[in-house]
Amino acid sequence: MTMGRRLVVVIAALSLAVPILRSALSSALVTRGDALFYMHDTRASDKYALALQLDRNNVTAADRYVFTAFLSREPHELEKAIRIASAVLQADPDEAAVRMDRALCLQLLKRYPQAERDFEEVGRQLSDVRALAMAASDARLNGDTTKARRLLLAAAHLDPRYVPVRIALERNR
Repeated sequence: MTMGRRLVVVIAALSLAVPILRSALSSALVTRGDALFYMHDTRASDKYALALQLDRNNVTAADRYVFTAFLSREPHELEKAIRIASAVLQADPDEAAVRMDRALCLQLLKRYPQAERDFEEVGRQLSDVRALAMAASDARLNGDTTKARRLLLAAAHLDPRYVPVRIALERNR
């Protein structure tokens, strides 16, 4: 086989393998990011961001990136994470983990009405008492005590023993 022919075969093989390799490499980067995250290494978010560059449909990478941005508490990172989460949720509105992390980022930026909506959606979608309690807290911060009480009652209905909800209901009497 001539050198030119070999080169054509290699290029053809690589061009066919790229879609498969992208997804696998993106997943490997998430795994590496997780290892860094568990070692409290701030480079974890870089790995998640690179995984997203390779495969923008990697929801796990998006969720991890948004969560590490939440932990960083850096306004610039929080804004970027909200954009990433919003893109994921536009493609798949049922991604509750991404929605929950976006709500946490919104809350840190004091964007309580948006955070409230996300927390409520997660709470209703997953019957999540904590998410409903957080939605109630944001509703109260927005000045809507009626909605806050309604959300607390919904949370109490799901788990009457959940102490933060019981305390909040006592406070709201």
